[in-house]
Amino acid sequence: MAFLSTRPSESSNDELGDTGSISSAPKRYELTDGETSIGRHPDCQIHIDAGAVSRYHAKVVRQRDHFSVFDLGSRNGTFLNGQRLNSGQILREGDRIRISDIELVFHGDSVPEFAAESKMTFSGTNFGVVMVDDDSSSLVAPQVEFEKSGNGLKLRATPEAKLEALLKINRNLSKTLALDEVLPKILDSLFDIFPSADRGFVVMESANGDLQTKWVKTRQSRDETETVRISRTIIRRVMSTGEAILSFDAMEDSRFDSSESIADFSIKSMICAPLSDGEGHRFGAIQIDSTRGRGQFVEEDIDLLAGVATQAGILINNALMHQRALQQREVEQDLKLATDVQKAFLPQAPFHAPGYQVESFYKAANHIGGDYFDYIQLADGRIGLVVADVVGHGVAAAMFMAKLSAETRFCLAGEPDVARAVARLNDRMSRLAVERFVTFLLVVIDPSSDEITIVNAGHMAPIVRIAKTGEITEPGAEESGLPIAIDTGMEYEAVTLPLHPGDVMLMYTDGINEAMDPSDNEFGIERIRKLAAEGGGSVQIKDRIVDAVLKHVGAAPPFDDMCLVVAQRTDRDAEEPPATEPRPQSMDS
Repeated sequence: MAFLSTRPSESSNDELGDTGSISSAPKRYELTDGETSIGRHPDCQIHIDAGAVSRYHAKVVRQRDHFSVFDLGSRNGTFLNGQRLNSGQILREGDRIRISDIELVFHGDSVPEFAAESKMTFSGTNFGVVMVDDDSSSLVAPQVEFEKSGNGLKLRATPEAKLEALLKINRNLSKTLALDEVLPKILDSLFDIFPSADRGFVVMESANGDLQTKWVKTRQSRDETETVRISRTIIRRVMSTGEAILSFDAMEDSRFDSSESIADFSIKSMICAPLSDGEGHRFGAIQIDSTRGRGQFVEEDIDLLAGVATQAGILINNALMHQRALQQREVEQDLKLATDVQKAFLPQAPFHAPGYQVESFYKAANHIGGDYFDYIQLADGRIGLVVADVVGHGVAAAMFMAKLSAETRFCLAGEPDVARAVARLNDRMSRLAVERFVTFLLVVIDPSSDEITIVNAGHMAPIVRIAKTGEITEPGAEESGLPIAIDTGMEYEAVTLPLHPGDVMLMYTDGINEAMDPSDNEFGIERIRKLAAEGGGSVQIKDRIVDAVLKHVGAAPPFDDMCLVVAQRTDRDAEEPPATEPRPQSMDS
């Protein structure tokens, strides 16, 4: 047999109807196998004689093995679990139907005997109605029960309901990794466990220590513009102590008398428990509270919420780690793309000019770097070799390097005097007003005269080995100017010298000479000089230096970007014709 049990509200001033209506004495009404209508009209099976209730307001319909609730186009609406009904919804255990200030609680078992006693009073302002189903094929354990107290009846979830809700948390969330799915499901489960809760929310600490409300749930519908106020004092207390708090009456609780007025938050009873990860680090809190009056929660509830918070903390932490992993994957994909883009700024084919051979090596410290080298063909047949080093490394240095690459080509194309071209480059880069500077070395090879012209802007001077004598020189060191992009109006000096057959010139960045071994010992410029002095062509010298530097560094990650360019004047008469497919330069990244 299915029936209804009704409870009047203490605060209601409505004079409710006769035998068929909700009156001052709780009554039971059997649910029909068809439709149970609810409204102000006398023909309704549940008669509610109140002005805010429509004549035919809503109905509950038996459909095979379940009940569904429908709004009948009422003026003020029918609400299910705080959400306004737009269409029929299947009722499940513990669902709450609200019509005006009347609340109906869907239930799958009989009402406790004391709930029918006519002299009972109830805390809060809502009526309570329990709907029951006597279908023996779908018997379930009681989900909600009423408990006698000095203030009337308190709504409690039964132990079976609490266990089911805990199992539901585990079932629903064990495979959930998205934070926006984890948080609302946690609060939904808490509202099943604590039917007296009016609000629930999850607060988490940000990276800078601020408290941020990540999710809020309210029992009743509310205006989206309404501000939900939360006591920072309570949250900070449970996070600092690591212990959950239960307050039977927060407004009279001496633990909060130094905080902002709890009365401003309309909290009567509340429980708050800390959130922590698997290592015990506390990063937030879960709080549920009630505005219905003193004593909506009991002592055993504090352990229950603390247990849920422990499980929720691990789930939230897993979701956060998954979120960070996805973000890291996106960053790695972006860095891979940036690496490909940066490689496009570096020479795509070997250097080729009659009588000269050039080899190069490039390795970024991270995915992308701030070192730069280039081969630039000038209009008059000369070829510029550029090696530069943007201060720092990483994304910012790489972006500055890309700008430098474009500006270098522009300035050399428009100014045949290379010293003035570098001065113009400095002015243009300085006007960017970016707190970066660049050490810059330009060597222009003139195949028609076999001379090289050097302009140095704060970089290490090139190392030249004279083939005839084996002498090592570093031309242009004394004429070096300030690095690029420090200030406008700088002047630079060009140095010109011949390059004879067999002579070799080295250009490099400080990632080569300052490369560190595991004991923090630098490779050093002197070792570069000695390796260059051992002789050989550009290929042999480049390989010799690179092998020595990498062996010096060992398995440790490189401290800085590395760039090395080795140019050799060859004997034109002994030159082999260039291959149809040019051999690519060495550019490790």
